Amino acid sequence: MKKYFYPFILAILSMAVYAQNNDPVIMKINGKAISKSEFEYLYSKNNNENAIDKKSFDEYVTLFKNFKLKVTEAETQGLDTTAAFYKELGEYRSQLAKPYLTATEIDDKLMKEEYERGKDLIEISNLLLLFPAAKNSQSPHIFPADTLETYKKAIQIREKYLKGEKFESLVSEYTDDTNYKQGDRPGYVGWVSGLRLPSMILEKGIYSTPVGQISQPIRMNYGYHLVKVLAKKVDPGEIHAAHILISLPKDADTVAVADALAKIDTIYTKLNNGVSFEDLAKEYSGDPSSAARGGDLSWFGQGMMIPEFNNAAFALQKDGEISKPVKTVYGYHIIKLLGKRAIASYEDKKAELQAKFEKTGYSVDLNKPAIEKWKKEYGFSSNENACKALITEAQTVYPTDSVFIEKFADSKEVLYNIGNKSYTIGDFIEYIKQQGKRFPYTLSTEVLQDLLKNYEYSLLMQTEDKSLENKYPEFKNLVREYHEGILLFEVSNNEVWAKSSSDTVGLKKFFEENKAKYAWNKPHYKGYVVLLKDAKAKKKMQKEIAKLDMDAAAQYLTEHYKKDENPVIKIEKGLFVQGDNQYVDELIFHAGKATLSEGFTGFFLIGKYLPDMPDSYTDVRGLVITDYQDYLEEKWLEELNKKYPVIIYDDVLKTVK
Repeated sequence: MKKYFYPFILAILSMAVYAQNNDPVIMKINGKAISKSEFEYLYSKNNNENAIDKKSFDEYVTLFKNFKLKVTEAETQGLDTTAAFYKELGEYRSQLAKPYLTATEIDDKLMKEEYERGKDLIEISNLLLLFPAAKNSQSPHIFPADTLETYKKAIQIREKYLKGEKFESLVSEYTDDTNYKQGDRPGYVGWVSGLRLPSMILEKGIYSTPVGQISQPIRMNYGYHLVKVLAKKVDPGEIHAAHILISLPKDADTVAVADALAKIDTIYTKLNNGVSFEDLAKEYSGDPSSAARGGDLSWFGQGMMIPEFNNAAFALQKDGEISKPVKTVYGYHIIKLLGKRAIASYEDKKAELQAKFEKTGYSVDLNKPAIEKWKKEYGFSSNENACKALITEAQTVYPTDSVFIEKFADSKEVLYNIGNKSYTIGDFIEYIKQQGKRFPYTLSTEVLQDLLKNYEYSLLMQTEDKSLENKYPEFKNLVREYHEGILLFEVSNNEVWAKSSSDTVGLKKFFEENKAKYAWNKPHYKGYVVLLKDAKAKKKMQKEIAKLDMDAAAQYLTEHYKKDENPVIKIEKGLFVQGDNQYVDELIFHAGKATLSEGFTGFFLIGKYLPDMPDSYTDVRGLVITDYQDYLEEKWLEELNKKYPVIIYDDVLKTVK
């Protein structure tokens, strides 16, 4: 019921407060002032052209007053102080706050630069030099001093290339990337797109290197890259393709290779003879993820597949065209082109670009305009000496290690000031603890700088979050509406709804006092229909239950004649009018002759004939509960109006638009 009630509250009892100095008080409830604008918004909203349930002005005054009385009672009962209330309101507010706090002023220029880079494809070869610690999974911490030796080695290798040594030879000798160490073209990666590279640092390093040249060492978390840019071209977009794979292990012998080649040639012949590509993929393909879909790989761009497959797929020109067998490290493929499309527009790519920035740890950079705005607005300042002390320590101690944390945990030195509130180094250490050890193979000083940057961002966002109600009237209105909606539901449920359905004594009394209201316009029969498999047992059963009321009689028959796997009776309970049940029609309403169900030879009834009135409130329970609920509501409102003083300023009411 709750999920339907809240929209009702928001729609019917929405109230906006506009912070105006000339906003007069329209009423007071228990001493609490309510502004004219709060009522005026409600009245105008529900009396516009689209309003379904329009009410008179006087009706709205009463509706508004009663609503506020109930909320006041909920607050008096302390319903706004419970853990459940805070949890529900907090969850709602968090959801509502998200669009105000995220991507409100993102760096569009930064994303457009990324998009423009992504329009070009670059063909590259790569030589990777890992930091010593990155080679040892037991020691993932990397410090500035650890990078120097690897950097010098990268410079030496680059000098060798510039003096004439072949890049492929240098890759074979020095690279730590075993996947690209051997083969016909050691180090060859193929065509890559900026939008698909794993790091913007790597991306910028590659895209800033001219064609035919080798990059400067590009430092990543785990080591240095030396990248040779072989060619550059405009990204043709994406293709939709399917494939059939005959798998082949890397260490396959000549017999296995010959067998795989024979299978793929046979499939290729069948395709040329008109056999369905989809059917052959389902039957033969060794790629289970695509075989079930007829080999469908969906859409992909340049550089998303291994080079041999990528080149063969993008060489296809027409929809439906099929490649010759293609050899890759996975085996032999036949590729079918299903479609082509150009690179998407910036607007279409915007969400993907933003997700990439956030996924790769650049969300702070992306939100820099908002951060700078918040810094000016809230008076942000940082203690440079404190920051330097932290960075100096991070030169030799990893920021997430216990030694680092213990050294600064109790520090009261101020790190940041935001307005009148100060945040100490100790507060920052608590923030580090919450982040966990999620920075493997990342340079210690960069980890610290990222943590400081993210902490700064989180503090500013918290400050902005706390200011939303003051800055955005529509946000304040929605939060307040939900706040009061939760209270209204809880207090109404406690005082009216739950009580009206569970108070059997009250329901019975209310029914007896208002029995005439529930008179019927046609007779009813209340009781049980008993079908017998042996008609001869009818008199015996009726004699056994003669002194029992109908419910006890039905219980007795159930316990004695329906207890085994093949019961000799069937019992149906109901409140029947003529036409509901053929057995009741025959014996009570004398309308027609009943036809016994298969397997039964007789029947009889247990119950009573009710000519014009229900026997109990349970006979009309739904109606009685509804009326009893209205009765409780009316009595409750009478009590609330006596309990809480209400002052309505008629002179202000007359000025409502």
